[in-house]
Amino acid sequence: MKNPITKNKFAGAILLATALFGFAVFIYRLVYYVYEYDAQYYPVDYGRFNFLFFFTVQSNFFACVYFLFAGLAMLGVKKAETVGFHSGFGTLATLYVVVAGAVYCGGLPFGFAPPFTWDTPYHRMTVVIQIFYHMFMPAAALLLYCFPFRNERLGKRTVLLSGIYPVVYSVFSLIRGRFTVPAYYPYPFYDPDFVWQTLMKDRPMNLFAAYAIIGLCIAAVGCGLFMALCAALVWVHNERVSKTDQAE
Repeated sequence: MKNPITKNKFAGAILLATALFGFAVFIYRLVYYVYEYDAQYYPVDYGRFNFLFFFTVQSNFFACVYFLFAGLAMLGVKKAETVGFHSGFGTLATLYVVVAGAVYCGGLPFGFAPPFTWDTPYHRMTVVIQIFYHMFMPAAALLLYCFPFRNERLGKRTVLLSGIYPVVYSVFSLIRGRFTVPAYYPYPFYDPDFVWQTLMKDRPMNLFAAYAIIGLCIAAVGCGLFMALCAALVWVHNERVSKTDQAE
């Protein structure tokens, strides 16, 4: 059964506008690209289309698709309800974008990400995109998640599915990074040289051991952390559904 929020056209319009802005940002970043090198921060951006291979970008695109269908469904488009009001789809979209935002914001105080720079129009737009991707979208998705569209409970299947995308993304990033020239990894923890030097310091490089360490981390994070966080979201969703049922 649907909840009253599904008929809130004002909220639907906001979701639709947010999704369209997100797609516009995506297109802008692909069209208007300026190569810049900064040795202090990793990764080095070697090309326009590497933008597509960041987990943050992909998770935000996923969330914008969810917002688009949810917004259209709330505005009365019946065919959009299949995706827009799908509790499992909404859970996964929320999970991935919240993790991306939390990791980025958590790294800011430690200098793991470049500081915001407002000196040129290009840099100002870059800051807007960073804030939109890492702060606004995660907060918006988490807020929306507190108001389930349907009174349907989620089960273990959603939790199990949540670990697939991070693992596939990680394996793809490792393979792509290994065979691109120059080598490009979207994040330093996928780079075997970086991982080995960070953990083993001056010891001779052992590529097999480096990949083994990365593999263990992928298993722990992809199949462990993501699934644990998804289980927490599922619990929140089911609790909200229970309260809605009691109120009725």
